Amino acid sequence: MREKRNEVNRRNFLKTLGAAGLGSVFASTDSTAAQSQAGTIAKEQKPKFPQVPKRKLGKIGIKVSSLSLGGDLSFIDKQIILRKAYDWGVNYWDTAHNYGGGNAERGIGKFLTKYPQLRDKLFIVSKAAIFWGPITPEKVEERLQTSLKRMNTKYVDLYYAFHGLYNPERLTDEIKQWAKSAKKRKLIRFFGFSTHKNMAKCLAAAARLDWIDAITTLYNFRVMQDPEMQTAIDACHKAGIGLTAMKAFSRGVRRLQPVETEQDKKLLGHFKKRGFTEEQAKIKLILQDKRFS
Repeated sequence: MREKRNEVNRRNFLKTLGAAGLGSVFASTDSTAAQSQAGTIAKEQKPKFPQVPKRKLGKIGIKVSSLSLGGDLSFIDKQIILRKAYDWGVNYWDTAHNYGGGNAERGIGKFLTKYPQLRDKLFIVSKAAIFWGPITPEKVEERLQTSLKRMNTKYVDLYYAFHGLYNPERLTDEIKQWAKSAKKRKLIRFFGFSTHKNMAKCLAAAARLDWIDAITTLYNFRVMQDPEMQTAIDACHKAGIGLTAMKAFSRGVRRLQPVETEQDKKLLGHFKKRGFTEEQAKIKLILQDKRFS
């Protein structure tokens, strides 16, 4: 019974995303997703499926889907996920060197080998994901080269040398020069980092730099109540840094964050009164924030 209810919730949410009523939340719902036909993907025409709305990613200016495809699993034997994500207009694909034991990137490579014409229509994000020892340009370069080979692509749209940055002092000039070199060599188009801890300080530091293009940060209904976090997000938005939010439901990777305080209930109450589930309300609360892409 629970599985059936979850399926209904997901279906309702996707129907909501495709509804014209989302004009009050999103500035634009333009998309040029292609149709699928008999094992091939045809030339661009009117989308066959409702499309996830798109927003510009900060000063980068590229339109990306307002919901991304998180790639922390093996896509090698789950090609249907990639295909359906594309069909529904999800062009922002987020992965990392370590996701799925490397099989997330290999699965994307399998997809691009079959559909090479779709590479330029996707915005692929990957991360070096170096968790032990110093993060040096040499290590980051090695991880990037591995990712490029796995994904069968000549470039990554957005690359994060730091996955889970917690100390802004790690944003060194040495890494800045590497990012500049990687862009010049056309191995990456844009550079940034993700942060799960000490987010406000990392965001505030990035806003004062001129070489951070985008950031993925933990952000949900609880985190948004922190004044320091709001100030840091404002600074990044003013600096033109493209912001994406992760862990909309949770305080950690696998732990759901409960709605407990009156302030929590107040934040989510508007959407729940309109008939959305608690999970949908948590997502909608972030989607209404135009500072996030």
